[in-house]
Amino acid sequence: MITKKEGAVFDGNQIEVLARIEQFTTGLELTATRGHSTPQEQLATLEKYARANKVLHQEFMPGAPVDVKTNVPGVGLVYHWQRTISRLLHIGVVVNGPARFICLEDYTRPTGEQMKGKIIEASAHITGESNGLYPIDFSQKVNGTPNITLVESIMIKAKAAGAGIRFIKVEVKNGCVHIGTEKVLG
Repeated sequence: MITKKEGAVFDGNQIEVLARIEQFTTGLELTATRGHSTPQEQLATLEKYARANKVLHQEFMPGAPVDVKTNVPGVGLVYHWQRTISRLLHIGVVVNGPARFICLEDYTRPTGEQMKGKIIEASAHITGESNGLYPIDFSQKVNGTPNITLVESIMIKAKAAGAGIRFIKVEVKNGCVHIGTEKVLG
C-alpha cells in the first residue's frame, strides 16, 4: 500500500504511476512524500537539512522570497540561501534549490562532473524534469521502519514491469528514494 504524505501534491500522471507501483507493495506500506513543490516549500526543505547538518549560514532568511540576494563579504551578491545549499552539496547532502543558482563550493555529481562555479537548476519538483513530467519522492521507511534498500528494490521491480518510472535515485542522506516519471496517461 502507498500512502500519500498529508499536504503532498500529485498530478494525474504521478497518481497513475503510484497506482502502478502499488501492486509491488502487497503487505507493505510505503509513503510518497513529495510530488510537486513550490519554491517556498523547497526553501523550507533546504532549511531543514541545513539545520540538521549545522550548515545554515547567517544570511539565510527563513520564509523570505527565494529571489532575495545579500552581499556577502568575500563572496559578493548571492541568494540568501546560496551559500547554505552550496555547503550542503559539498558535504554530500543532495538537494536542489528553490531556483537555479551557481554552486559556490566543490560538489561532484555522481556523473563525475565538478559543479563549483556552474549553474544548478531548481528542483524538478518545482520545474518538472526534462521530459516535462514531475518526479516522486518516497520515504525510506517500509511499515514505519527505515529500509531504503527495500524501497529501492520495489522501485526497480516496478520500473522493469513498466510502471512509468524513468530513473531511480537513492538519496541516503535525505532518507528517500527519488524517481523520475514517464508519461503514462494519454
